[in-house]
Amino acid sequence: MTEVPEPVRDLDWDPRLAREFGERALDIWTEMLARLDDDLPVSRQQTAAEVREAVAIEVPAEPMPVDSLVAYLRDMALERSIYPGHPGFLAYVSGAGTVPGAAADLIAAGLNQNLGGWRVSPAGTEIEQQLIRWFVGRFGLPEHANGFITSGGAMANMIGLTVARTVKAGFDARKEGLRGRPQLTVYCSAEVHDTVDRAVQMLGIGDAGLRKIAVDDGLRMNVPALRAAIEHDLEESSRPLAVVASAGTVGTGAIDPLNEIADICDEFDLWLHIDGAYGGSAALVSSLRPLFSGIERADSIGFDPHKWLYTPIAGAAILVRDRQHLADTFSVDAAYTWTDTDATGWGIDLYALSPHFTRGFAALKIWVSLLAHGWDAYERRIAHDVVLARYLYDQAQAHPELEVFGEPTLSIACFRYVPVDLGDRSDRELYLDQLNERILVDLQLEGPVFPSNAVIDGHFALRACIVNFRTEADTLDALIEASVEHGRRIDAELRSA
Repeated sequence: MTEVPEPVRDLDWDPRLAREFGERALDIWTEMLARLDDDLPVSRQQTAAEVREAVAIEVPAEPMPVDSLVAYLRDMALERSIYPGHPGFLAYVSGAGTVPGAAADLIAAGLNQNLGGWRVSPAGTEIEQQLIRWFVGRFGLPEHANGFITSGGAMANMIGLTVARTVKAGFDARKEGLRGRPQLTVYCSAEVHDTVDRAVQMLGIGDAGLRKIAVDDGLRMNVPALRAAIEHDLEESSRPLAVVASAGTVGTGAIDPLNEIADICDEFDLWLHIDGAYGGSAALVSSLRPLFSGIERADSIGFDPHKWLYTPIAGAAILVRDRQHLADTFSVDAAYTWTDTDATGWGIDLYALSPHFTRGFAALKIWVSLLAHGWDAYERRIAHDVVLARYLYDQAQAHPELEVFGEPTLSIACFRYVPVDLGDRSDRELYLDQLNERILVDLQLEGPVFPSNAVIDGHFALRACIVNFRTEADTLDALIEASVEHGRRIDAELRSA
């Protein structure tokens, strides 16, 4: 007779201990929030070795005392981290992280639902689908469009092009593969994010099938060059598949001519995928929507709420014009998930419309952020970010020691430091690249602001991307002042070397 096993409850914290630990973790979070505008730097001058020594500790055999664990977490959060929510964080395209979204993430983690199946995420699935319907409506897609929340822009681009391959390849790529078939070709601008390169590589199309189209003076895709590339591939017996248009490039915020590209896609029967990872959120804003005319004609749209809707990482949306195309691309025969939906009344299992079987409840932090703030607040703030980028551009343009690049379309402004007495030296551009590279490193190490860079027409530029609801004009004034201060010092050092 087998004896009844004794319970093993080492991992099962009771609600009292959960509350104690949770409240102390909450104290760390709220201290960080209180200090963002006070004494926390954007980043710290710490090497990888120094951070590793502090955080890469051994896993103990016995439980770490709660006091020690909280102290460890506090040191990690307040002494070893960078703060994308800091007003001075202007680098890359990383949102500040909404407060309601962070709290919602705790609830989502506590529920631990898997949004792959309705039966294990009833509220989660219905909330996510309502969120998707709202996005679909704001973009102007038809009611039968659908989608889901995925990890980021890279996955959204991958999914959009996977669906494009199913619909436009001209053969059953899921069953037959690509061997022995004509070369599939995908078109994008030379300014597109490199996640598109990765997507075509992972799909088996390869770099041989990726066409980088030249851009115009505004760094937007050149439509006549696009047409010429498609016609050339048809003459060479390749199979044009899809065009990836950018709704806000990450370098400068350029928006490709979406309507003209949609016309080309209609003419040649190509899939139109729009990479709106950065700029897509602005297309939801009434005052900015005219910049994105034609986005409603897309076959698929990817965009990242964790960028310009400011929600905590990670949560990106992929929307597809025809839900059936998702099913045709990703449906599988998962016999172990059988149920009688007529008897149960259960809803859709989203694993059948996506490559994910297991997905966390990332939609909740987006949804709760929208509910907590209301859309009008988002409209005001996103539009304000665009105004701030124009302010920074104008301040840099007016400064005798700064040179601007282009005019900001969205919330990115780029400039570089140019000494007033540099003259017409033969190595001028090489010197300015070296000088501004040094300025960027010093700004990122010393603050009080943390920009990134862009390479525009071969020139190294300092780049400020404003997707942070805590950033205001005084931060941008500080960026100008710090850039000039470091520029003068480094220029003097380089010339005296």
